[in-house]
Amino acid sequence: MPEIANSFANFDYPDRVEGIAEIAEARTLPNRTQLERLPKAMLQEMLAQSEVRTFTAVVDGIGPDGSNAEAELMRVGVFTAATTNGKKFVEVKKQSGGETFLQAFRQQPGGAFSSSMGSLINAGPDQLVRAPVDPSKGNLFGILGDLPKFSDRLQQGGPVGAVIAVLAAVGILIGLYKIFTLFTMGGAMRRTAKTRQAGTGNPLARVFEAYETNRNADIETLELKLDEQILRESPRIERFNDIIKVFAAVAPLLGLLGTVIGMIITFTTITIYGAGDPKLMAGGISVALMTTVFGLVAAIPLLLIHAVASSMARGNQQILDEQAAGLVAEKAESLHGVVA
Repeated sequence: MPEIANSFANFDYPDRVEGIAEIAEARTLPNRTQLERLPKAMLQEMLAQSEVRTFTAVVDGIGPDGSNAEAELMRVGVFTAATTNGKKFVEVKKQSGGETFLQAFRQQPGGAFSSSMGSLINAGPDQLVRAPVDPSKGNLFGILGDLPKFSDRLQQGGPVGAVIAVLAAVGILIGLYKIFTLFTMGGAMRRTAKTRQAGTGNPLARVFEAYETNRNADIETLELKLDEQILRESPRIERFNDIIKVFAAVAPLLGLLGTVIGMIITFTTITIYGAGDPKLMAGGISVALMTTVFGLVAAIPLLLIHAVASSMARGNQQILDEQAAGLVAEKAESLHGVVA
């Protein structure tokens, strides 16, 4: 009787509920007509388990302000039902008086379940699709809806997790900007190396400008002037690399700090309330674990970005050194040729 009373099929076939309730609430022996209703209801329940069909019913929690509203639903047997317009899964709930009603899940299960239900609702009459089935008639979907989402994970990290997230975002943005600037700088320097055009557009062009300015100086002076210009350009090439490196080092340290804070919260809870209820300790453990995860997730891409940016900076610096050494060598060769 409880299985039939809490079935989705009751809202598709509302007439059978009254007959079953009449038998259950009777204070005398049921007559033959009443007894015949029970096997018919059981047979109808078995047939309903093989049906995939739509019906209309009042659902709690789907109105604009979370109120009751009539909606068209599609049920998969007697196990799963969802509204056809918003694709919201519903469950059967029981009031204090024993009456049942349909209610939308507070947190809807997403991912493959929502997608497959949408495919079922939009499927044609002869189309074969996968359908979500909850054999517990809503309990499993309720658990899936209560699983923490990404925003919940961020909240579990607490203030330390928020600091790590901001640090990671800023560091990654700076790193990507640095990689882009080094890439464009390297391309411009390689083009300048071919044309040997002096100017102010990139570090190598400025090195050539220094060479042209001091072309008539002796070898030692020219070499010192070129080294001086390279020293001026090096901070521009290496700019922000140390910041990215520091961010990559600080992120796991902040994660460790969050771990310690989470364990302090956990042990404080145990001291006050005891260890009888694991839910009381879940908050501190969540802070400890999530901040550790945030620290590692932030440090790994920052380290990779720093490695790439440092490699590109060394490549650009090597171009300057090679070209400056080449200019000095050409100057020496020309002077030796004049002397000879």
